[in-house]
Amino acid sequence: MSERLDVKVLYRRGELEALREPWNALWNRCPDATTFQRPEWLIPWCRELGPEQVLTLAFWSEQGLVGLAPLAIHHYNGERLVALLGAGITDYLDVLAAPGYERAVAEAVFTCLCERVDAWDLVELGDLRPSSPLLAIEAPPGWSDEVEKHEACPRFTIPEGAGPDALLWPAIRARVGRARKRLAKAGEVRVDMAEAATVDELLDALFATHRARWTSRGEGGVLGEALWPFHRAVAKGMCERGALRLFGLRLDGRIIASFYGFAERDRLAWYLSGFDPEFAVLSPGLAMFASAIEHAAREGVRTIDFLRGREPYKYEWGAVDRFTYRRRLRHRGARVEVGRGGGQEAGQGELEGAVRAVLSGEVSPEVGLVRLLGAAGDLAAAERAIEAAGAAAGRGGGEGAGEPAARLAALRRCLEERRAACATVVEILGAHREADGGAGADAPARAARLFDELCARSEEASVAAYSLGDPAILERATREVVELLERWGSIGEDRAILQIGCGIGRFEAALAPRVREAWGLDVAPRMIEAARRRCAGLSNVVLAVSSGVDLGDVPPARFDLVYAVDSFPYLVAAGAAAVDRHVAEARRVLRPGGELVILNYSYRGDLARDAADVARLAARHGFDVLVNGERPFSLWDGRAYRLRRVEHL
Repeated sequence: MSERLDVKVLYRRGELEALREPWNALWNRCPDATTFQRPEWLIPWCRELGPEQVLTLAFWSEQGLVGLAPLAIHHYNGERLVALLGAGITDYLDVLAAPGYERAVAEAVFTCLCERVDAWDLVELGDLRPSSPLLAIEAPPGWSDEVEKHEACPRFTIPEGAGPDALLWPAIRARVGRARKRLAKAGEVRVDMAEAATVDELLDALFATHRARWTSRGEGGVLGEALWPFHRAVAKGMCERGALRLFGLRLDGRIIASFYGFAERDRLAWYLSGFDPEFAVLSPGLAMFASAIEHAAREGVRTIDFLRGREPYKYEWGAVDRFTYRRRLRHRGARVEVGRGGGQEAGQGELEGAVRAVLSGEVSPEVGLVRLLGAAGDLAAAERAIEAAGAAAGRGGGEGAGEPAARLAALRRCLEERRAACATVVEILGAHREADGGAGADAPARAARLFDELCARSEEASVAAYSLGDPAILERATREVVELLERWGSIGEDRAILQIGCGIGRFEAALAPRVREAWGLDVAPRMIEAARRRCAGLSNVVLAVSSGVDLGDVPPARFDLVYAVDSFPYLVAAGAAAVDRHVAEARRVLRPGGELVILNYSYRGDLARDAADVARLAARHGFDVLVNGERPFSLWDGRAYRLRRVEHL
């Protein structure tokens, strides 16, 4: 997108009203936009709940309005906080950007924030879906940047062509049937959907049933009277757009259960429901929601979205979690207490940082020692850094006591007991630095030469430097990964799995007894030779040298799991095209519903960028993001990324 954009900054919420129609036209152009990005949701939020001052960016081109970043500045806990409009009661937040303008809009948001750093302290972008453009842009230099999983949003998919009897899970279907029989015996039952003339009546009933239900439990619910004007404005606006799904279940004319949601783009969002506790024995809420699903299916809806929250009842309908993300950014001059960001101190050297990572418990002594050896370049410098940390702790009165002292002692023992192995690790890390030729067509060949050389020096250390060449440590690390895959349900006796970058075959040997077949590919012939020795006698293991460009002749739709353990960093170093190709290839060889698990995405040290890259790749190649950057291991500091192949792109 190279055409010039005109950017207008709106500072008053009243200015948003003038954008209503072009805003809706832009929404219609954005295929991934949700109901919560419509002006019918955000303008009432501003009017009833938002601050007087906004910081909304409108992007114009010859095509009209092509982007909208609805931001505002709030004063919260003594800080000036920038957030997206709707924060707090909105389930999905984001910018709007016409196709082709996504990156330009997101970049302009960061440019605007850079130009106004004296006006804010913290940016908090919550409730972002993995495909959000706001996750894809790198933070400006010097800013702190944190990305974390925010909320679970369970949902389920209606099978294509499903008849009335197949819309619901069997267990819930039986309960719905019993509820409808009880209601039919109690009186005349009718379900009404709100139209323009009946919105107020059905909304009043929703407020009443919701309050009655929660009052009966001694709780306040989530729909206090202060929110009623907002929801009344939203309901009427959405009704005009055809998006409102407000139902009332009547028993002998009296509304005893309500459902409030929105249906657009083959999706029904369940925002709120309620029922009169006086009729709880009849299960009217159950029958009400089943009727809403049936109505949605007749309209062509495929996805039922329960929105955020992990209430148990959602999973009774067969819902599966999908997650949103939160990104927090802070500039250097922000008003904040020292140390709040949790990062290392400014100007702290790599040596001190490696030791501190161990003392704080951030990493294991083994991983910390490898970091230290990499920063020091030789054993003597690493040893001096450890002793300097001990001396500093002694001056502060902390030497010999507490967890940090115990961790420092463990770090010292690691080096003292494995000096020969540490010397080998220093050589291996040096070989990595010398072989780092960046991206290019010859990157796979360079990687093959490197790992053939490293494998000759130490098979164990070549695939995991933190093992320090010790088979027992490598076995511990391997077991942690196997246990993670078991916890996730990613492996099983009926599953076929494929590893990208199998190295010396440690995972194939460990997983072969747990799966139907285990394939491993690697660019380094010497490593494949080592893997074949390790897996000798395992008839369900297939090992092959790969090109490093794609997955070659691997059959399509054969595998339930494709996984990569510390191999994606080399693809990232080889260039974006190499990463993109391998994710596309993973989709090709996976069955629908199969998983791509990446353990360590890059060595860049930028978790926000990694999470954004993974989210972008998932959206492009037809994966749902289940885990994006969690750290699940105690020995290894690797980050986990778990994607599930969706049926349709």
